[in-house]
Amino acid sequence: MQNSNIGSMLDQNVQDFGEYKQLIYLGPEGEKTMTNVETLSRARRFSVGLQKIGVQRGSIVGSVLGNIPEIPEIINGINRMGATYLPIIFMLTAPEIRYILEDSACKVVITEAKLLPKVREAAQGLSSLKQIVLVGEGEGEDIRPYAELIKEDDARGDVVDVDPKEDIAVLMYTSGTTGFPKGVMLTHHNLLTQFKVGMTVWGGKKGQIMLTTVPMNHIFGVISCLEGYSGGIVNLLMPPFDPRKVLEAIRDYKVSFIPVVPTMLFYMLLLFDAKKDDLSSLDLLICSGGPLAMETLEQTQKAFGLEITQGYGCTEVAGSITRQRRDWPRKPGSTGFPLPGLALKIIDMDGKEVPRGQEGQIICKGPIVMKGYLNKPKETADALINGWLHTGDMGHIDEDGEVFITGRLKDLIIKGGENIDPGVAEGWLYKHPAILECAVIAIPDPKYHEEVGAAVVLKPGQKATEEELLAFLGEHLHHFVAPKKIFFFPSLPKTGLGKILKREIRRIVNEK
Repeated sequence: MQNSNIGSMLDQNVQDFGEYKQLIYLGPEGEKTMTNVETLSRARRFSVGLQKIGVQRGSIVGSVLGNIPEIPEIINGINRMGATYLPIIFMLTAPEIRYILEDSACKVVITEAKLLPKVREAAQGLSSLKQIVLVGEGEGEDIRPYAELIKEDDARGDVVDVDPKEDIAVLMYTSGTTGFPKGVMLTHHNLLTQFKVGMTVWGGKKGQIMLTTVPMNHIFGVISCLEGYSGGIVNLLMPPFDPRKVLEAIRDYKVSFIPVVPTMLFYMLLLFDAKKDDLSSLDLLICSGGPLAMETLEQTQKAFGLEITQGYGCTEVAGSITRQRRDWPRKPGSTGFPLPGLALKIIDMDGKEVPRGQEGQIICKGPIVMKGYLNKPKETADALINGWLHTGDMGHIDEDGEVFITGRLKDLIIKGGENIDPGVAEGWLYKHPAILECAVIAIPDPKYHEEVGAAVVLKPGQKATEEELLAFLGEHLHHFVAPKKIFFFPSLPKTGLGKILKREIRRIVNEK
């Protein structure tokens, strides 16, 4: 690679593999394709265009976009000039977007026509924000057309040198499942290392197709796009997840790889039709981004006739912490081995490492671990202790060194001083034929301080009473750890990636 700027990955891709159809976009208007050479040329021109409107090395450039075909060139155009890419979840409210724009001191924000009113509301009166760039049609004195910026000559669009361990390539705000969102600072070195070692585990060959339907404003989506550059992989990009269209795309385009989150996998399973859905081309069906219920894993593997490959990670490590290996049997419930070069251990509440097989908090250390949280020194110090990232996730390591995730530290229910893992009751609830989704949470209790409750969503056409579900749980769980109350929801609140928001469920339940 010509230098340590992550933007050079696209240049290296063109050098290594020559020109090939690198992007296929399946949008509302049909298929649109672009070669890697075309993407590189547009990224170079965009980089020059940004410089002309005052963007410099170190400037923060935000995007509030859905999955659109311009995203790969936008990311590369920002990074190659040494600026920082800030993806913002497009489903956030205007006040939430405003918080991110203000906290990051974002200089330019890129959006599309359908999101422009919300971005305008969020940007109103922000002194740090100098320009709104609009992809597509739209007018206004406050906007600069994207098409205008990529008309520039690309002669000055070369990749610039950066300080790989200090310069921030991507600033990504956490989804806020446990509180106010924090800006995770990921350096060029973090990301280059993540993509390099990630490819050694899952690999890929020129021309193989990866279907990206996870949001490109999440680290999972960014990995799907950029990691494939070093393998010559084709990115089949789709707008927001539609399980029927995803199943059809796998069949029609002979997709080799698809990353999904557990919620996506569940809805693919619900709509799967063995008579018309052909998944035989899949080399890796990757599930990550949240806990996968054992029941869903078993049902999906049986229906699809293939093994699910799991991984585990977080924004703070630029993506993956562990991945199941191709050359190793898939163990049910395992998320695989730590990435090469990453140290990982399990600690107890006192910070001491526990023996193999014992549960505790997962911590890790290595070149993929973030620089810290933007403007939050206390939160950074709490998360990074002597260089070890304290993930807040609970799990254990088996005798082979594989990692199993059991829950979140903050999701533990402390009943009368005893720690109760909500995942155990959730596992049993998912075995009930009427349950579509569930979340076991702490509810206030005068005697124990916290008691065990469960929020559930029933499958369409299914019925179940609270008494029936409590009796079912009582047959399988000790009375002390079994839920004592059931709350019925039409749907569970989730992040943009589909993670269940237990904090929001607790708030709703406590207001009832």
